[in-house]
Amino acid sequence: MGRHVLPWIVLLPFAAGCAGPGGQTRSAEWEPAVSELQRANSRLEQRLDEVTRNILSLRERVDAQESALASLQTARQEPEPRAPLRVVRLEPPPPVTDGPAADGPRAATPAADLYRRAFNAFREGRYGQAILDFEDFLRRSPEHEYAGNAQYWIGESYFSQGEYEQSVLEFHKVIERYPQQAKAPDALLKIGLAFRELGEVERGTVFLERVAAEYPQSEAALQAQRVLRGER
Repeated sequence: MGRHVLPWIVLLPFAAGCAGPGGQTRSAEWEPAVSELQRANSRLEQRLDEVTRNILSLRERVDAQESALASLQTARQEPEPRAPLRVVRLEPPPPVTDGPAADGPRAATPAADLYRRAFNAFREGRYGQAILDFEDFLRRSPEHEYAGNAQYWIGESYFSQGEYEQSVLEFHKVIERYPQQAKAPDALLKIGLAFRELGEVERGTVFLERVAAEYPQSEAALQAQRVLRGER
């Protein structure tokens, strides 16, 4: 009711002016002005209704955005739990007589020869050949004690070539298939570094913090902590 008061107060002098002598003439004189004021009042009411609807619509959108933001913040605060990884360290094998292979198997078997050939190719920077040989080793000896190492060096071969997305996939196979072998923390570390190279710093930080928390005494954890501190 309040928004109708002002226009009709404005009209009161016109009504009063029409009551005196010659009121009929004055009424005719003021009739166009009164009509215009009435139309202006109608337009004002329509405009007020439109503004009110816009405000309500804006309020609904703000409420929806606030609700979505609250859900996102809750999701960030409650990350999906990850099962901790266990690791069983393998003692470094002694040097072999038929070639330098500090990371190779002890026994001079066909599998051992293939592993050493693959590792030598990696050390020489022949990453494509190293990948082929390590994959061949895994096909022939999937249960070998150095199967996890072979899978890790496949990831390292891709990483060394700047193929970071593929390296993440290969390092993740170490965690999935060989969680108890020595290269699990190193694979986590390299996943974190690969994501950082891809510009996904937050995702990389998750893996760096994970290796530091789950394997605090490992060399991989020390390196992860240096990276998190901004050191390289």
